[in-house]
Amino acid sequence: MAPKMTVIKESSFFRGRPGATLPTPSAVRARNKADAEFARPPPVRWGGDTGSKQPRLLIKYGADVTVGEALTQHMAHQKLLGRVPIPEVFGWAVDGGQTFIYMEEMRGDTFLSRWKTMTDAEKMSVCKQLNPMVQAWRSLKPPSSQPFIGTYDGTMPLNDIWLCDDKKLAGPFQGSKAVKQFHEVCDISIHEDVPAVFTHDDFMMANILISKKNSNNKTQPPKVEAVLDWGQAGWYPAYWEFCKAFHLNHGQVPELSSDDQEEWRQKYLPIIMDPQDIRPYINPFVYFVNSHL
Repeated sequence: MAPKMTVIKESSFFRGRPGATLPTPSAVRARNKADAEFARPPPVRWGGDTGSKQPRLLIKYGADVTVGEALTQHMAHQKLLGRVPIPEVFGWAVDGGQTFIYMEEMRGDTFLSRWKTMTDAEKMSVCKQLNPMVQAWRSLKPPSSQPFIGTYDGTMPLNDIWLCDDKKLAGPFQGSKAVKQFHEVCDISIHEDVPAVFTHDDFMMANILISKKNSNNKTQPPKVEAVLDWGQAGWYPAYWEFCKAFHLNHGQVPELSSDDQEEWRQKYLPIIMDPQDIRPYINPFVYFVNSHL
């Protein structure tokens, strides 16, 4: 059976390039190791050779990759253009139990890989650049007139790592009581009204690309080049973004010492995401996470 492929003809990959095509799923698989895992193999880089007019592609694929991720990242890229650097999506395909997302390859170093060699001033500069970006996506208006907890337009379930394996928890939940219903099925003891906001939901240093170190200009501050990995993004209760980022980076980043991780959580993360009125939600959130590990 031929793969089901969707292309975004108005994207920059196809613009001004009549006859341009995306590589087939079988061609992408052939570029990877024969023993690459089925659920989430390493992404494949494609094109952009010297002298080539073809844009460089990054193809993320696997059984754990979803069409909802492609739709959400495409939506976020369009709505946040000029405010948040997000890889442009050129299309997606479903084949043999795997979903393939064809996107723009972004250049740079991860914030995580550079952390140990950066000065406090450089770290602060990156965090201050990220603050308005986070505010920008959290201020997005939902595509539906009714509140919802879910992915993309509210018709798809959440893909959060602690929710996606349980259809009852992942939703979607729609209507004026969507957040309340979500709290009830997840057994999260938060009873006051909480708005639903667009959330990246995997905000870690490894998902932030910054400009490569310039050996010729050591005084140039690092620039945020991209925010990556929108696979878990969607509409969540407003506290979810900070609580998850605060929790995820605690003892779960082997590349950093415990002191470095604590510094990230306590000193830098609050600069990126305002924790005001969020702290009271951390204990119910952590209780939920620990009960679903």
